[in-house]
Amino acid sequence: MRYTCFLIGILSLFMACKKKETPVPIPTTPTTYTKTTIAYKSINGVDANLLSLDLYYYSQEPSNKPIVVYVHGGAWQVGDKANQITNKVNLFNSLGYIFVSINYRLSTNASVKYPIHNIDVADAVKWVYDNIGNYGGDKNKIALLGHSAGAHLVSLTGTSNQFLPALGLPVNTLKGVASIDTEGYDVSIQGNEGEPVYLNAFGNNPTTWQEASPINNLFAGRAYPKFFVAKRGSQTRIGFADSFINKLSSVGVDVSQVSGSQYDHEGINDAIGAPNETVITEPLKTFFAKCFQ
Repeated sequence: MRYTCFLIGILSLFMACKKKETPVPIPTTPTTYTKTTIAYKSINGVDANLLSLDLYYYSQEPSNKPIVVYVHGGAWQVGDKANQITNKVNLFNSLGYIFVSINYRLSTNASVKYPIHNIDVADAVKWVYDNIGNYGGDKNKIALLGHSAGAHLVSLTGTSNQFLPALGLPVNTLKGVASIDTEGYDVSIQGNEGEPVYLNAFGNNPTTWQEASPINNLFAGRAYPKFFVAKRGSQTRIGFADSFINKLSSVGVDVSQVSGSQYDHEGINDAIGAPNETVITEPLKTFFAKCFQ
């Protein structure tokens, strides 16, 4: 009898608890990415990987998801779209953005110099613009993110009339450009100082250096995307970023900035999306949210 009463009591408790359960909402969209690697163009004799992109997306159903296109660093001569990517994938997955990481030809030999890197970046962006609707993205919500040499490349892509406009896209087709820790805002300074990395990527012509400098491609009366600049390092290095920020502001560009000097050059890139990281990640999240309003 006691055992029967005990069972009845347990059953009654179970039923009471079950009635109080709150239904768990079923997600209406996937919570993880599908990754696919795509050639954005093909050139005879060029390694196909250098002209490819990794696309992280949710569904091929029509949608209006924003897109962040990442351009890796590596002194314009090394690096790959898969490097230092895990935290970024996790971050943009959590935000519900489509994430694209691109490769471009590298200056490992004398035949690859400016403007080849930027031509490739622009072609990759054009592929995204033309095709992202097939992967649930909104072509009118594209922003760029780059680190180091990649920060130079996205900054020039977002300011120069030679690359995206040549493909029929004004630079303000981009909703934002996030530039993470580069000295490449003024290539002329680096060239005049004989910096080997810059001479390898941009050659010896001062006219080319000037053309390749984002700071020299900003003019009053033109429409540009919003900018985000993360700076760190020596006062000289920070000074290059400050000069670029001031020039952006002087021509009416909406520019945000953050200091990440507690990080080293690689660390500031790894910090993007790292668990519990707030110095770079939170301002960057705010910036992209503003871009995609």
